[in-house]
Amino acid sequence: MTRTLRFPTFATAATAAALLAWARPVRAQTADSIIALNVAARGGLARLAAVRSERLTGRIALANGVAGPDTVELERPLHVRTTLHLGAGTIVQASDGRTTWTVNPLAGDSVPTVMTGGAAQNVEAGADYDGPLVDYAAKGNRVTYAGRDTADGRPAFVLDVVTAAGLHDRYFIDRRTHLQTKWQGRRVFNGDTLVFESYFRDYRRVDGVAIAFRIDSDTRGRPGGQHIAIDRAEINVPIAPARFRFPR
Repeated sequence: MTRTLRFPTFATAATAAALLAWARPVRAQTADSIIALNVAARGGLARLAAVRSERLTGRIALANGVAGPDTVELERPLHVRTTLHLGAGTIVQASDGRTTWTVNPLAGDSVPTVMTGGAAQNVEAGADYDGPLVDYAAKGNRVTYAGRDTADGRPAFVLDVVTAAGLHDRYFIDRRTHLQTKWQGRRVFNGDTLVFESYFRDYRRVDGVAIAFRIDSDTRGRPGGQHIAIDRAEINVPIAPARFRFPR
C-alpha cells in the first residue's frame, strides 16, 4: 500500500519530546524507543486513536503505462477497500475483517472472489490503520531492532517485524524525522517467494496526522513497479459498511 515534510505550526508535547530525544546522543537503541519516536512523529497515540476512518483518493500508474484513479478506504476495526480504475476495468480488493475478496476483470474475474494465501494476507495487513508497530505485543507481533541502514538515501533505523499471521517485514524509520521511509516484505505467490519494497514520500499533516502522499513500490528482481500519488486525504468520513463486505 515516499518528499517535502511539512510540520504543523504548533508543537505538541509528543512532537517536542521526539525532537528532544533526537537531539540527544543515543547510545542504546531499542525497538520500543524507535516505535515511540515514530508514533510521536505520526501525531501521537491520541491523534491516531481518534481516527476512525480514512479515505485516500489519487492516481496509480503502472510500469506498462496503464494509469487511473485510485481510492483507498479504511475503517476500524480492520476494514479496508482499494478501488482501481484501470483502462476498461475496475479492480477491487477489500476485507471486512472476516472475508477478504477481490473483483479483477483484467484477470478474467468479473464476479467477487474470495482471496486466500499471500494475496489475502497482503490486503489484510493493510487494514490495520495503526500498523503492526503500535501495540505490537498485544497483536501477537514480534518486533526487533535490526540496526542502522539507509533508505531513500537517508540514514534510517531498521525494525524487523514478524506478524501474528507469519509475515516477515522490515520497516525503515528515518533517523531525523522518525517517519517511515521504506517498507520491505516477503510474500509467497503461486509458490514463488517475492520481495516487495515501498518508499513513502511527501508526508503532509491532515488533522495533525502525518500521511505519505506518494508511495512508490516495486518487486525486487522484476521489472516495473507502481506509483501512487494522493490528491486528497480525508479523516473520519462516513463509509457505508457494504463497501467492505463480500457481495452475496
